[in-house]
Amino acid sequence: MSESKDSADSVRPAPVSALAWMNWARVLLVIAMAAAGHLAWVSIHDGPAAGCGAGSGCNAVLQSRWAYWLGVPVSVPALLVYVSLFGCTFLLGPKSSPDEQRGSWTAIIVLSVVIAGSAFWFVSLQVFVIQSFCKYCLTAHACGCAAALIFLWNIPYASEPDTPMWQSSPRRGVPRRAAAWLVLMGLFGVAALAVGQVLVQKQRNVVTVVTAAATNRVSSSAGTASDIASAMASPNAHLIAPRTLSLYSNQFVINLGEVPMLGSPDAPHVIVCLLDYTCTHCRALHPILEQVGQQYSNQLGIVCLPVSLSAECNPFITKMNLHASPDSCELARLGLAVWRARPEAYPKFENWMFDGPKPPEVSEAREFAAGILGQDGLKLALANPWVSRQLLIDCKIHRANWLAADSSAMPQIVMGDAVSSGPLNSVGHLQMLLNRYMALTLR
Repeated sequence: MSESKDSADSVRPAPVSALAWMNWARVLLVIAMAAAGHLAWVSIHDGPAAGCGAGSGCNAVLQSRWAYWLGVPVSVPALLVYVSLFGCTFLLGPKSSPDEQRGSWTAIIVLSVVIAGSAFWFVSLQVFVIQSFCKYCLTAHACGCAAALIFLWNIPYASEPDTPMWQSSPRRGVPRRAAAWLVLMGLFGVAALAVGQVLVQKQRNVVTVVTAAATNRVSSSAGTASDIASAMASPNAHLIAPRTLSLYSNQFVINLGEVPMLGSPDAPHVIVCLLDYTCTHCRALHPILEQVGQQYSNQLGIVCLPVSLSAECNPFITKMNLHASPDSCELARLGLAVWRARPEAYPKFENWMFDGPKPPEVSEAREFAAGILGQDGLKLALANPWVSRQLLIDCKIHRANWLAADSSAMPQIVMGDAVSSGPLNSVGHLQMLLNRYMALTLR
């Protein structure tokens, strides 16, 4: 009888808490939780991840549509899954009954497959779709996936094939057939994640039709008399004379022949776009603006004003603004300088600046601008006081929109009384906005 008992003990899985691999898996999960937790906090507070400024791979990933699932930042459910798996490991103590052990392993297997499959999905997106990498995302995926594989490798399979999974039994271990079904359940969860991301794209663009009543709510946050005046006014972008556009009750009067534009300055309809060369969504918007400008031909003029979100040249941005790139001001100055010196060459410079997902280095942009203007010509253009004045005006318009629409998100588009803040998804998206807020249709 003693020999029979010894034989039974030899096939019984060892208490999980006594196994070293469990501690390694827990350490990996803690790291994954820390990375996902930071990303969740960043997403909720709409801030950049530490050490990931504008133009970085992290910023490109976190600002993409793939950073959300059904409108929720993916880091939030990821954190919940990591925490749940971590918690399940403490339900596998030596005092747990066989039924409790199987119940815990049910959750562990499903969660592990979800984590491993999600890691494969998100890394593939970064490699093939976004073509940028987030160090926090990769850390969470690598550690989470490693922990998940450790769990799946160490599943304590039942020694008796007829061990029940869903019924009470004194036998220990997980039946292999049941484990296969749990793996399929996990894969179904991964499929739900992927399908949800493909079919449901988070709408990050917000359009505010600004009226005096709507702006009253933000006037209390306006500091100066100028701020209060902006906050109490509607943008009401309209032509007051040929080639002359008024914004905010003539607080800003724009001569359309003196600012960068797409389309004709004589167009009967004009919108104003504020763009930062280092802003990921601004860079994505530029080709959309070009296509829409071509489609509407002489019906629509698009004013494209370079803006910087850096406190170095934007007095309305606090120095704690982590969204700003250190190159933002200099690139904006270069764009305005090229426009002022040679307007006919500006489209070439602008298309080069907006080409690709990331902005060029300042040294590269200077070299390209010098190729257009010459070294001496570029120095003279940058020294022109108009460049600094126009950049300040552009920043003031951004501030006025910020106060009126209660959003500083970029890019911004002013269409009559409406202010669009944040990224647009497509040419069709912008066409819809033009039709809705300016009654503009393709001929």
